[in-house]
Amino acid sequence: MPEFYPIVPDPQRITDSMRDTGYELDTAVADLVDNSIAAMASEVRVEFILDMKGRVRFSIADNGEGMNPEGIVDALRYGSKRRDDPASLGRFGLGLKTASTAFAKAVMLTSKSESDSVASSFSLDLDVIGEQGWVVTKFDTEDLHDGSMIQGKSGTVLRWEKIDRVLPIYKDATGSAAKNKIEKIVLDLRLHLSMTFQRFLDDGDIRAPNVRLYLNDTQVEAWDPFAWSATTLVEQIIEVETPEGEIREITLRAFCLPRKADMKAEFGPTGDSLSRLTNEKQGVYVYRQNRLIHGPDWLGMFAQEPHFTLIRVELSFEHQLDEAFQVDIKKSRILIEPLVEAAIKKVLSGPRRAAQNRYREGGQSPAAIAADRSAHLASNAVIKGVSPEVSTSKLESFSGEKGEAIIENKQGRVSVKYSETGSTSVFLETVDELKYNVLYEPSWIGSNPGVLINRSHPFYNKVYIPNLKSGVTVQSLDSLLWALANAEFDHTQESTRRMFEDMRISISKTLERLVEDLADPEMGD
Repeated sequence: MPEFYPIVPDPQRITDSMRDTGYELDTAVADLVDNSIAAMASEVRVEFILDMKGRVRFSIADNGEGMNPEGIVDALRYGSKRRDDPASLGRFGLGLKTASTAFAKAVMLTSKSESDSVASSFSLDLDVIGEQGWVVTKFDTEDLHDGSMIQGKSGTVLRWEKIDRVLPIYKDATGSAAKNKIEKIVLDLRLHLSMTFQRFLDDGDIRAPNVRLYLNDTQVEAWDPFAWSATTLVEQIIEVETPEGEIREITLRAFCLPRKADMKAEFGPTGDSLSRLTNEKQGVYVYRQNRLIHGPDWLGMFAQEPHFTLIRVELSFEHQLDEAFQVDIKKSRILIEPLVEAAIKKVLSGPRRAAQNRYREGGQSPAAIAADRSAHLASNAVIKGVSPEVSTSKLESFSGEKGEAIIENKQGRVSVKYSETGSTSVFLETVDELKYNVLYEPSWIGSNPGVLINRSHPFYNKVYIPNLKSGVTVQSLDSLLWALANAEFDHTQESTRRMFEDMRISISKTLERLVEDLADPEMGD
C-alpha cells in the first residue's frame, strides 16, 4: 500500500510569492471592483488618497448583497469556493487576495448580509500568517473607524493596511513629490476604470447591469473607445469550439475613427483628446462578459504602428470560452488559439487597409516630403566628412535583392541591413516606416555606414517636423542618431544583434512616451 505524507505549503513562502504575480495597480483595483459587481452592487465607492501624515489610504465599499462571517472568512481564503454563477467576473478565488497583497501586507474585510443584524470584520495579515499559519483575525467592527461601517441593509468594505508597494520611499512623505505621484495614480486609475467598466457605467448600454462607480467621491464616467467612430468597417461572428465540444461565438467588430482634423471639426477642439486619438489606443479591445479584460493591442498579430492609429477593434466573448482563451488570474492576458488567430487576421485585413488609407489621406504631401528630405542634406555633408575618421567597419559584400550586407568590424564579420541608393553621399535617409515602429535603424546605405529615420514615429512628427527649418537642430538630432547607428556597426556581432535591436525598440518606445503630450504640427505648417 502506498504511504501518503502531507505536504502543507509554507505560509510565508506562499504568501510572499503571491505578492509578485505581476499586478499593476489599476488592474488590481479593477479586480476588486469585479467582486462588488459580482455581489450585485449598484454603487461602488473607491477611496485612494494620501492622508495628512503622508500615508496612503485605500478602500472600496459597495452596497452589494454582502457576506455573513463564514462568507468573509471564505473570501479571505486563498482559493475560495467557486461562485454559483459561472458567468461571474470573479473566476479563480484568488483575485481579492493577490490584488490586495500585491500592494499591502494586510487587508481588512467588513461585510453584512441582509440576514445579519451587524457587520463582521476579519483581517488577512501576512505578518500574522507568517507567525501563526493559515489564519485570519476577527475584529470588533465597533472599534473600526466610521468609514468601515456598512450603512445599508447589506454591503461590503475592503480596506488595505500596511501599504508598502504603492509609493516610492520619499524623504518627505507629505511633500509635493508624494502628492504628485498619488494624483498621477488617481488620474490613470480613473481612465482605466472608465474604459474597463464602460458597459456597466453607461446608463444607455443595456448589455450589462448599470453600476455607479465613484473614485474619491467623484463619479467615474464611461469611456467608449468606439463611440467616436464614423465608420463600422466590419461586424462578424466567429464560431469557436469549446473543450467540451460546444460551439460558441466571438463577436468581432472593427471601427475606423476620423482623422484628427476631422475629429476636431466634428467634436470640437478637444475631440481628438476626448477620443484619446493616440497610437497607444489602436488595436483590439477584448471583452469577457462585457468587461474589458485586455488591450488595446494587436494580440501579437501585428505591430503597433502610427498609420493604424485610426482603427479600433472589439472582440467580445462569454465565460464559456475562458478555457479557449486561457484567461489568467488578473483577467488581463489572453492567449488565442492558432485557428482563431488566423480567422481574426483574415477578417481584419480589409479594415486595417481601409484605416491605413484614411490615415495616409492626412499625411504629408509629396512636396512636404521633398522639403523634409532636403532638410537633411547638410547633415549628410557633415557626416560624409567625419565618417572616414570615426567609422571602423568595412563593407565586404551586399545584396540589394535581400536587403542585406556583410560588414567586418572589430568583432569579425556580421550581416546588417542594406539599402540601395543612387548617390555616394547618403549616410542618412528618412523613410515612411520601420519595423516595430522604431525611430531609427542602422542600415548600410550604398557604400556608406548609414541610418534610416522613421517619419511615422511620433518623435519625428512632433520634434523633427516643427524644426525642419532650423538647420542646427536637425543636424544635431541627425548626428546623434547616426552616431548611435555607427556605434552598432562597430561593435555588434551575431550574438548581440538582438540586444541592440531590443535597445532600439526600448529607446523608441520611451521617446514616444516622452513626446506624448507635445502638440502635433498642423498639416499646413
